[in-house]
Amino acid sequence: MLTVLLAIQLAGIAGIFAPYVFAQPDRLGLRIFAVILCLLALLTLPSIWFEKPSALWATLTLVSFKLTIDLFTWTVPLNRPLIVVSLIINAATILIAFRQAAPIGPTVTPSEKVFFGCVLVLAAWVGYWGLFAPAQVDMALPFKVPPLHARFLGAMYLSGAIVMLVSMLVRIWPEARVIVPMISIWTGMLGIISLFHLEAFNWSRTQVWVWFFAYICFPIIAAWIAWRQRSQREHAPGPPMPGALRGYLYLQGVVATLLGLSLLIAPTAMTALWPWKISSVLAHMYSAPFLTYGLGSLYAARQQTWIEVRIVVYLTLGFALLVLVGSLLHRQLFKFGTPSAWLWFGSFGLAALVLALFSAIPALRQKT
Repeated sequence: MLTVLLAIQLAGIAGIFAPYVFAQPDRLGLRIFAVILCLLALLTLPSIWFEKPSALWATLTLVSFKLTIDLFTWTVPLNRPLIVVSLIINAATILIAFRQAAPIGPTVTPSEKVFFGCVLVLAAWVGYWGLFAPAQVDMALPFKVPPLHARFLGAMYLSGAIVMLVSMLVRIWPEARVIVPMISIWTGMLGIISLFHLEAFNWSRTQVWVWFFAYICFPIIAAWIAWRQRSQREHAPGPPMPGALRGYLYLQGVVATLLGLSLLIAPTAMTALWPWKISSVLAHMYSAPFLTYGLGSLYAARQQTWIEVRIVVYLTLGFALLVLVGSLLHRQLFKFGTPSAWLWFGSFGLAALVLALFSAIPALRQKT
C-alpha cells in the first residue's frame, strides 16, 4: 500500500510540479530541486519494496518535500483540486509510516542522532545571523525583523542548537525523552502558525522553501521517533531528583505555558503588554517557543533523575542568558516606564541564576 501511495506522489511530482517549474523562466534552482526530488522518490520506492531500514525515514522525508510543494502550488495557484487529493495521500502515507514503525530499544540510534544534527544545523544558522548579524537576519529567515527581534529569535535558536549538540552525545533514550517531543511542538507550531500568515512569505526566496520544509519535516519525524519509543518507560539510573528542582520545573512550566497560550490566543492584546514594540504576527511566532518551554518543563518535572531533565535545564538556561545579552544590547528600546520591562529582565535574570545553580552544583540536583 505504501509503495502505491508513493508511486502516485512520484507521478504528481514528475507530471505536475516538474513541468510547471521547467516552463517558468529563471527558475534553475527549482528545476534542480524537481529533478533531485524525482530521484529521491525513485530511490525510496525500492527501499520500501525491499523493506530497507532507511525506508520509513526516506518516506517521511519525501512526504515532507511533497507537502512543501503542495503548499507552494496552492499559493500559485495550480490545480487546487489535485492538491487536496495529494494532501489526503500524504496524510495516509504518514499514518501508515507510523503504524509500520517498529519499536526501538533503550539506546538512541545513529539515525536519531543524524536527525538531531539536521535540527542543529538549521538552529545554528538562524541563531548566528540573529545574534551576531541581526541587520542581515533575512539571510537565514524568510522575513526581515528589527535587530532586537532578530537577537531574541537568535537566542531561541542558538540555545536550541547547543541542546541539539548535547542531544547528539546522549546514549540512552531517557536522556532524550523530553527533548524529542519539544522539537515536534516547537517546529510544528511554527509551521501551523506560518500557514495563517502566508502573505508574509515570498516563494522566490530559498529561505521560504527551507522554512516550510523544516517546519513540516522536523515535527513529523520527531513525533515519529517519540511514537517508536513509546514503550521505553524505564527511568535513567541515578539519585532521585530533589523536590526543589521538580518544583522549579513545575513553576517554569506553568509560567511559560500561560505566556505561550496568551501569545497564541490573544496576540493583539499581548502586543500592548509586551516590553517592546512587536506585531501580532511576531506575537504568534513567539508563542511556539514559549509554549514548548512550558510543556517541556512540565514533562521534565514528571521525570525521576537529573540525567532525564538536564537537557531541558541547559536549554532554558542558554535561552535565558542569551535573551538577557540581546536585551541589554537594545535596552533603549524597552519601555522602562511600565512594569513589563522590569518583569522581563527580572524574570529572565532570576531564571538564569536558578538554572545555573542547578547546573553547577550537583548537591542541588540530587536528592540525598
